[in-house]
Amino acid sequence: MYQYKATINRVVDGDTVNLTIDLGFRLTYTANCRLAGINAPEMNTPEGKASKEWLMGYLMPGLAYDITSTGLDKYGRPIVELFFNKMSINQKMVEEGYAAKY
Repeated sequence: MYQYKATINRVVDGDTVNLTIDLGFRLTYTANCRLAGINAPEMNTPEGKASKEWLMGYLMPGLAYDITSTGLDKYGRPIVELFFNKMSINQKMVEEGYAAKY
């Protein structure tokens, strides 16, 4: 498992974010990334909209976050855990009730 720096571009839904990942050596990769270990409600529900709103309020576009990646999901998206000041944002979503462990 590797650790990278990533910049938030936008929140897609409660468990998917668009990131620009710094791969080092002045190389970057931009992709929609699935948040590891959590499942947020679908966007067509009030809970799904609340989950996305919470994540949008918690993350700052343009700010660098630490991420770890465990591979790709079945759609080819990187599976990542987001950290800010060594705190897992994925875990925080579960603790706050905006996502369930997956």
